[in-house]
Amino acid sequence: MYTVSLPPIGEGIQEGEIVKWTVKPGDSIKKDDELVEVMTDKITVKIPSPVAGKVSKILIKEGETAMIGDAMVEIDSPDESNSPEKPVEKPATTAHQEVSVSTDEKIPSVKATPAVRAYARSKNVDILKVKPAAQDGRITKEDVDAYMKQPAEPIAQKAPSGEDEVFTPTGIRKLIFDKMTKSKQIIPHFTITDFIDTENIEKAINQYSKKKYVSFTAFFVKAVTVAFRDFPKFNAVYNENDRTYTIKKKYNIGVAVDSPAGLTVVVVKDVASKNIFQISEEIKDMAERARNGKLGLQDVQGSTFSVTNIGSIGGIMATPIINYPEVAILEINTRTSGFVNGELKHGLYLTLACDHRLIDGAEAARYLEKLKEVLEYPLMYIGD
Repeated sequence: MYTVSLPPIGEGIQEGEIVKWTVKPGDSIKKDDELVEVMTDKITVKIPSPVAGKVSKILIKEGETAMIGDAMVEIDSPDESNSPEKPVEKPATTAHQEVSVSTDEKIPSVKATPAVRAYARSKNVDILKVKPAAQDGRITKEDVDAYMKQPAEPIAQKAPSGEDEVFTPTGIRKLIFDKMTKSKQIIPHFTITDFIDTENIEKAINQYSKKKYVSFTAFFVKAVTVAFRDFPKFNAVYNENDRTYTIKKKYNIGVAVDSPAGLTVVVVKDVASKNIFQISEEIKDMAERARNGKLGLQDVQGSTFSVTNIGSIGGIMATPIINYPEVAILEINTRTSGFVNGELKHGLYLTLACDHRLIDGAEAARYLEKLKEVLEYPLMYIGD
């Protein structure tokens, strides 16, 4: 017998709601066949079967919440089995309680699925104040709706006009809270900035767009990997357990997306093997799915370096925070004008933030200089 547990879904995610089982007891399945759809505060993922066999028993019903490591389904597999002790132990639950208590001791006492928590946040309702109608203490969407229909007078008495409001990070904002805090606490950041002339990128976009869609950000995603050939240490991740670094051979570039749920980093895998059109389409597709809450697990995991573009919003310069456990991040700022060797140029400022334990200032300056060269002569280095 093989017991399938809820696997790690993403950084900081501790639980998921079972949305839909795509199998039932008695079904014969192959390895990698889809078993179940699980929704978290961040993404909805489809969990495949790690083995072939026959579905014996479903352990968690649709609509219920599973913690990372919880046993979900038993599969009668002729070739493989695993120890029954592993699924029933719940180290992830303990970790969840420890993490929750350190931030907000009340959170573990609330029984609510990720979908209900997200619904409460969308209505600006503090789920800690909602009283459940069910005997088991589980809060539903109906409970949230009932809470919103209550008279507002008591709230006005507690928070009169002009009084400060306490904001408690939850959901996606809590994940960002935890990850950014960890990055700044562990990684000693330093930043370096340079101005690049974007005239040739704009000409290339005008030329390429006659064939297919091409995005401005895609040029930067491709360019950072071209520069990695001479500076491989920038495509590395930090291993906290043994305090080492792994220099990655594949270039999986994370791209920050501003979605209604909060900041999400989607990942373009193996960028070196893709052309500018493929990269553009992938970024466009994943950004759209991020805004619609339809990302898969494979879309948000495995990044080795990140690019964030705030240029469309504004800001000529900023200091980005490294996407832990990576060692560097590139920020694309808004287009402006600047003097280069006494000549007025149109372009933008690039900001590179690095992990100073691995990368020295001189290395960062040389990498940024190479990146600048690639971007100012894109047809020579990037092509189509």
